[in-house]
Amino acid sequence: MYRLLVVTNEPTVLDRVNSTMEWETLNFKPPMIVSTAEQAIDAMETKRVDCVAYMLSSSEARKLSNYLNNIRPSLPIFEIRRKPEAQIAILHDMQKVLDRLHGDYADEVYDEKAIMSILRDELTHNLLAGEVTSEKELRARLEMLRSHLSLTKQCVVYEFDLPQGEVYLNFQWHYGSERLEKALRNNFFGRYYEDLYYQVAVLTPRNIRVMVCQRDDRENEPEDSLVERADKHVAKVLEDIKEYLGLDMILTHREALRSIALLTQEAQ
Repeated sequence: MYRLLVVTNEPTVLDRVNSTMEWETLNFKPPMIVSTAEQAIDAMETKRVDCVAYMLSSSEARKLSNYLNNIRPSLPIFEIRRKPEAQIAILHDMQKVLDRLHGDYADEVYDEKAIMSILRDELTHNLLAGEVTSEKELRARLEMLRSHLSLTKQCVVYEFDLPQGEVYLNFQWHYGSERLEKALRNNFFGRYYEDLYYQVAVLTPRNIRVMVCQRDDRENEPEDSLVERADKHVAKVLEDIKEYLGLDMILTHREALRSIALLTQEAQ
C-alpha cells in the first residue's frame, strides 16, 4: 500500500475525509500527518513516503518546497481539498500516478524521473487535445507531476497541417502517430530548449499542435520576445523535419495565449 505524508498546521483538515474514506480501497495506508517542514523532512528521510501534500504558513511552505525541489524532485505532490468528494477525486488521480511510478515494466527499465517525464508528456498531450476539463484540474495534475509549466505566464500555440499525413503514416513512417509524436518531441523540438518548454501532440494524421511554455520559476518574458524566440526555433525544426523525415508540416495558425489554462475545456 502507498504511504501518504500530509504536512499541515491545521490538524483537522482531513477529519471529514478520514471519516468517509476507506483508504485501503485506493491502496493507501491512512496518512502520516505532521505539522512542520522540519518534521516532514525528517519523515521523508527516515520512512517510506510515496507522495506528499502540505498546507502551511508561507515560511514553512517555502522551507519544505526548497527541500522537495532540490532533494526529492520526483516525489508526487497532491492538493489538500476541504471537501471530501474533491479530496477523493484527487486521491484517485494520485493512485493512477503511483501505479505508473511503481509498475513493473517487463521490457523497459525506467527510473522515477523518466516515468514522471512520460506522465507529463501524456498530460500535455491531453491538454493540447482539449481533454483537460478545467484550470483547477490542470493545476492539480501539474503539481502532482512536479511540472514547472507556468499557469500564469504567456505561451505560444502552433497549428500545423500535414497534407500527406495519412500517406506518410501508412507507407513511410509505419510506426503510428504516437511514435511520430515521440520522435518530434525528443529528436526535433526537444522538451526544453533555451529556457522554454516545447510540447507536441499529433492529434490526427493531418493535424499537429505545438505549445511553447514558460517555466513557473523564471521571470515572465514579454510577448514579442517569447514569440520571436519560439518562431525561430520552430522554423529551424520544420527544416530539419523536412530534411530528415521527408515530412511537410504547414503552419496554419499561431497564437499567443495569456495562459495554458485557456486550452482547457472550460475556457473554450
